[in-house]
Amino acid sequence: MDNLVGMGSRANKLKELLGEDTGDDVRFVGISGMGGIGKTTLARVVYDEIGMEFRNSRCFLENVKDYFEKHGAGKVMIKKSLQHRKVLLVLDDVDSAEQLEMLAANQNWFGPGSRIIITSRDQRLLYKHGACGVFKLEGLNYIEALTLFSLKTFKNYEPSEGFEEFSMRVVEYAQGLPLAIEVLGCFLGGRSRREWESAITSLKDYCDDILDVLKISFDGLNKPEKDMFLDIAYIGVKHLVEKSLLSFSPMGKLVMHDLLRDMGRKIVHLESPGNPGRRSRLWDPEDILSVLTTPTGREEVEAIVLDLPEKEEVQLNREAFSNMYRLRLLIIRNAKFEGPIDLPSELRLLVWDCYPSESLPASFRRSKLVELNMCYSNMSRLWHGKAKMSNLKAMDLSHSHNLIATPDFTGAPNIATLIFKDCTSLGVIHPSIGSLQKLTCLSFRGCTKLRNLPSMPGKLKELYLDSTALSNEELQQIICWAVALSVLSLSSCNSLKTVPVSIGSLKQLKVLNLHGCSQLDNVPRELGGLESLEELDLSGTKITQPPLSIFYLKHLKTLSFQYNMPTKLPTLSGLHSMITTLNLGDCGLKEGDFPTSVGCLLPSLELLDLSSNNFVTLPIIGQLSRLYSLRLDNCMMLTSLPKLPSRIEFLYVNGCVSLGQMPDMKFSGGHFYFEGLDCSKLYDGNGVSEDSSWPTLLRRPLLRGQEHPATLERLVFKVQGSRIPKWFTHQRDGSSIWVSLPKSPYYDDMMGLALCCTVNDLTDGSHFSKQQLGSPSKRQRQQHICFFFVSGDSIRFLLKGLSDGSACVGLSFEELPFYQLIKPGAAVEVIRCGYRIVSRRDIEDLAAGTSTDVASAFATIRRDDDHSPRPKKLIFEGSRSLVLFCANDFVCVRVLKVYQVD
Repeated sequence: MDNLVGMGSRANKLKELLGEDTGDDVRFVGISGMGGIGKTTLARVVYDEIGMEFRNSRCFLENVKDYFEKHGAGKVMIKKSLQHRKVLLVLDDVDSAEQLEMLAANQNWFGPGSRIIITSRDQRLLYKHGACGVFKLEGLNYIEALTLFSLKTFKNYEPSEGFEEFSMRVVEYAQGLPLAIEVLGCFLGGRSRREWESAITSLKDYCDDILDVLKISFDGLNKPEKDMFLDIAYIGVKHLVEKSLLSFSPMGKLVMHDLLRDMGRKIVHLESPGNPGRRSRLWDPEDILSVLTTPTGREEVEAIVLDLPEKEEVQLNREAFSNMYRLRLLIIRNAKFEGPIDLPSELRLLVWDCYPSESLPASFRRSKLVELNMCYSNMSRLWHGKAKMSNLKAMDLSHSHNLIATPDFTGAPNIATLIFKDCTSLGVIHPSIGSLQKLTCLSFRGCTKLRNLPSMPGKLKELYLDSTALSNEELQQIICWAVALSVLSLSSCNSLKTVPVSIGSLKQLKVLNLHGCSQLDNVPRELGGLESLEELDLSGTKITQPPLSIFYLKHLKTLSFQYNMPTKLPTLSGLHSMITTLNLGDCGLKEGDFPTSVGCLLPSLELLDLSSNNFVTLPIIGQLSRLYSLRLDNCMMLTSLPKLPSRIEFLYVNGCVSLGQMPDMKFSGGHFYFEGLDCSKLYDGNGVSEDSSWPTLLRRPLLRGQEHPATLERLVFKVQGSRIPKWFTHQRDGSSIWVSLPKSPYYDDMMGLALCCTVNDLTDGSHFSKQQLGSPSKRQRQQHICFFFVSGDSIRFLLKGLSDGSACVGLSFEELPFYQLIKPGAAVEVIRCGYRIVSRRDIEDLAAGTSTDVASAFATIRRDDDHSPRPKKLIFEGSRSLVLFCANDFVCVRVLKVYQVD
């Protein structure tokens, strides 16, 4: 909490209201205060501090008010999911009793010991709902405010020399509001004394309202930035982070604080407090509908965003937008209109989902339109005849199922992007599309009635024709004019039987996707003339052997030949050595079909997928020095694996029912991830039962890593099972555990930390990371065991500067998002977790094949893991990744707290 000035004492007071000992009672505790005062920040701090005590049942739901405004009531019900469970639940920014009734109606919803924290600006709402206490959050005191302002402005704990008096005056005007202090601090940082004086003068002129204080930063923007900010306050977020008017959420999303949004909206409201029609921007549905039903006095409106929480029928007449001569931005979602509606001619951006009319109104002059986005529209044609639209750059009519033809584009010469995805009735393309010399991206993906295209501009770079009724002859014509293509996607074009020889003329083509062209049985040798081709997908076609022409593709990096059934796999000696990804899954390969010299033939190979084939053994692949991902799922006859390359990081053998032992391996990359579900023979006698003294599945990789300790940093195994082996001497239910590290000198000699957790997989199928290739194997819901090993050096590096041993570390095996509690299909649930400090004796026993019942070398290790430690000193709190290596799969282990203990 180094930069969370003043939060420590406030967090302690809130925890007093929550109660030190959770006991069996269920408590609702509120945090009240004005916007920007720090309610969410305080709730987050306390949530992180006490979350370890609530196992895997802790949830933080942000922006409840915004969620209900967008989705309406009745969308969120959590009683069934949380009943009888001890939970920590934060409901942030609640503003109505209805929201609380839907989310946390009463204490009976939750299990004994639950704690519910609710933040709201309405203190009476919190008491009325039964809060046992409400913490009224006040602004920062003078010293705290000056410290925060100095950190934001001068990157120091006190003002820079010469700016002391200025800083004190700014802090006084900010009234202790953290958000205002941060915004003003970022705004004034790096500015001259003269600029400071001007800003302070402005503060004197209007400081009656905190929004006016924030307005100082707004006034510092130039005219385009002001317009952008006001547009953002209504329609979204795009820029201005550097001025602290926008920020990044924990998930990396750009967001605007609601107080800053309110400031922007207040600025607009003050343009005409009593008459919405004279404001520049409208967002409130009632104001919008009022203005649209009033034929006069609305000439000042520049932007309208009508985004209703649910689809709603709106009655408007044809002249609803008449006299709006300045309207530039119009966004309409979830509003159902009947009949044609005239549109103003000044529009630059038109976004209208489910547009009701069959075409745009003839009176709509579109000359200033830059982007047209009308997905799910009812249009059969956009317009009749020619339309002057010289400023139009992008058009998206995806999912407009009634659209039968594209319009005449003669008057829109600057279009760069056209998207007609899933326009299932579209069958006629106007020939004027060939005149669009700036068109670079064109998509007719999913237009199942589309059989032919007119000639296209020679500068087109990306063309998507997936699932169209394209014929061989039509493809021939396309290739003749699309000479500059870099991407040609033709997946699931089931009328294609061959690829024309003219394909070789596409010298700039980098990606050719023919996946799922079920009638395609041939590609010509001229394919080898695609000198720039990097990705080729021939999966799911009738081609039974990789064509010889691919051996001439000198820049090919990715080749996919999945689901094909070759009679015999030809030699791979002709493939260029630059290839990095090879997918031959489900190709019916038998013993001896895969070349033994693959290491010499493909030295650059990084990802190899041989899933669902019929070989018994694999040839030696140790020479593939760059291979880091190997997928062998559902190779049901595979009995053993050869020595793996030293750089291997990902190994998938799910469903390999005949595989009986782990392969020999070395580690040079420092990490290793193994996934082996449904491998019954591999589990026999391999230590994945509760009675196992130690998991011998880990034996080979762990011993190999310890031969060269610096090379193995993290080891992750995911296998089938439901019980943690007893070798893990410290265990507890839930997703978090306290790990007691040994005192020096044992701490310095610690070989590593072995972790384990049992997981309920609540989704069907496999969880696939970006490193994986091929299609997911279909599996039933089941329990898994996850093993982790983190080297001693990694732990010491992670805790460097915090501890030299004799510390207690709080670990969390997952951070369960709120939506996983209220929606079906949540990814995982950690049931139980455990750990063991790995000593040198453990390694010696592992090498000798004997077991160690307890970690006797570390006699000081705590055994009472069902309770949090009694610490001497808190030395770290936050979130440091301990095993982020497997976060792309389903479990991420994080360090949340470190205590120094005796």
